Amino acid sequence: MANNPVKFIDNLRLSGHEGLWQLAIEQGRIAHIIPQPEGLEWRSDVLDAEGGLALPPFIEPHIHLDTTQTAGQPAWNQSGTLFEGIERWAERKALLTHEDVKQRAWQTLKWQIANGVQHVRTHVDVSDPTLTALRAMLEVKQEVAPWITLQIVAFPQEGIMSYPNGEALLEEALRLGADVVGAIPHFEFTREYGVESLHKAFALAQKYDRLVDVHCDEIDDEQSRFVETVAALALKLEMGAKVTASHTTAMHSYNGGLYLKAVPAAENVRYQLRGQPVGEYSPARTFRYLS
Repeated sequence: MANNPVKFIDNLRLSGHEGLWQLAIEQGRIAHIIPQPEGLEWRSDVLDAEGGLALPPFIEPHIHLDTTQTAGQPAWNQSGTLFEGIERWAERKALLTHEDVKQRAWQTLKWQIANGVQHVRTHVDVSDPTLTALRAMLEVKQEVAPWITLQIVAFPQEGIMSYPNGEALLEEALRLGADVVGAIPHFEFTREYGVESLHKAFALAQKYDRLVDVHCDEIDDEQSRFVETVAALALKLEMGAKVTASHTTAMHSYNGGLYLKAVPAAENVRYQLRGQPVGEYSPARTFRYLS
């Protein structure tokens, strides 16, 4: 097969279409899809789909490939809370090596490839003076390019304002090649720091012509309303389509009036609110009405 790469996939089914179809491949890309010709004989450059359904590739919009497969290293998150999880990760981060990051990221990407994922956005922690994880992931991005489009978010896990040289490290990550500017305003020491961190993140995105993806209001605190600042900046700077507010779990505790204000704002600005269903079950531990 190595000497005869696949040029056609026969006997496919397409959603919304009757019959079988043939897909032609040229230079690793789909050239065309036509109704299955009659009377075809088997050839070594043909893959028989056996009536399987052809679908567009899946997209992984939010993952942390630098932290993948590190649960329990060096200790387990005993409380199960987000904030202890960040503490445990800080301990593991001190043990990172270039090859460690690459090996784990590659293994997870192989699993994704095997399950039809072709586009991945990964957040990479840049709250690290050495930027070890980022440098490793930039290499992985190039290596995995034949199979996956990998987009890297420079993610200041421990804050832009609250972590020493946080803003400088974030900017250096962009200079090195990160595709997206991240932020985590609810983790900053104060509300004022949180708002300022968003202004700095958007300014860097404009300076380097990057997208924005904010870990936003990922907390039980109903007073965490940084999603409003994200929307305001996206509107003011006309960056709506380039902006994502991830998690936004505090919104489930907003009063009705605030919620009815926040959701139309997202629709009007046309930025994205993105939840991560697998991980969002861990908040809601401090709600009074659950006790």
